[in-house]
Amino acid sequence: MSKVFHIGIPKSGTTSIQSVLEKDERIALSRSAYFTTSLWWSHKEEPLVTNKINIESNETLITAGFNKVKLTEVFNRISKVHPNAKIIVTIRRQEDAIISMFKYHIKHNFKGVKTLGNWMFKTNLGIDYLSVCMYGDIAKLLLLHFKKENIHFLFFEDLKTQPDDFYNAFYNILGLSFKPELKNRPKNIMTLSENQLYLLSRLNLCSLTQVNSEQNLTFRKLRSLEKRAKILMVKLFNINRPKSFFKIEEIKGYKTLKEDYKASNKLLVELGFVEEAKLKAYNYNI
Repeated sequence: MSKVFHIGIPKSGTTSIQSVLEKDERIALSRSAYFTTSLWWSHKEEPLVTNKINIESNETLITAGFNKVKLTEVFNRISKVHPNAKIIVTIRRQEDAIISMFKYHIKHNFKGVKTLGNWMFKTNLGIDYLSVCMYGDIAKLLLLHFKKENIHFLFFEDLKTQPDDFYNAFYNILGLSFKPELKNRPKNIMTLSENQLYLLSRLNLCSLTQVNSEQNLTFRKLRSLEKRAKILMVKLFNINRPKSFFKIEEIKGYKTLKEDYKASNKLLVELGFVEEAKLKAYNYNI
């Protein structure tokens, strides 16, 4: 029995997809650290659940910022254990994905989130995320380890605008029919405006509990209390952000990055994983 690996990218709807999969009795959903830690050498892999589709939905497989194991070795390890694995990569227009991750790191008080440019080019997590968005290069690397027919790229934009079509495509890869009743009901999630996020980023500069990665559990309780206090402050006070604060197009180095993304997206098309017309429809660089 082989596995299906849904490997992200981060900020491409992974949590929403996981919430659907975990409600499906036909699916055994997991998120292990087997392939990216010393468990590879010291433990046997977790046994597969029989009579179910085994899916590891784990976006940290693809992010070096959270792992010590390089992506090439991660894919190599997966292919050794599951040579016939199906790989699903959800992608998102690079600029939108980058801004979304930047905002996420503001909310969770990561180090180096002073400005967008500083986060992108002067922090390990920022640079790692820029690399994660090289979709054509990811496809080329996957082809070294897995059959082309087992590699699939799906669009976050479809999940956002055409969720039924997205889940039908996802479930078709699994060999199952999608049950519409599994879809998420809209939740009232507290969000922060860009002005509030900007104020929060300023408050974070004076914080004692900044972290480098999600795996750092130090001061977790203190961070939680501090976060609540700062969220209350940004809700009480109003401050206008600089117009350029969330403008990736104004960041020094963006033009070169844009050309890199254009080349990588073209490669994804040339390898036959997505259609150029769809990339253009969703305003990807192409």
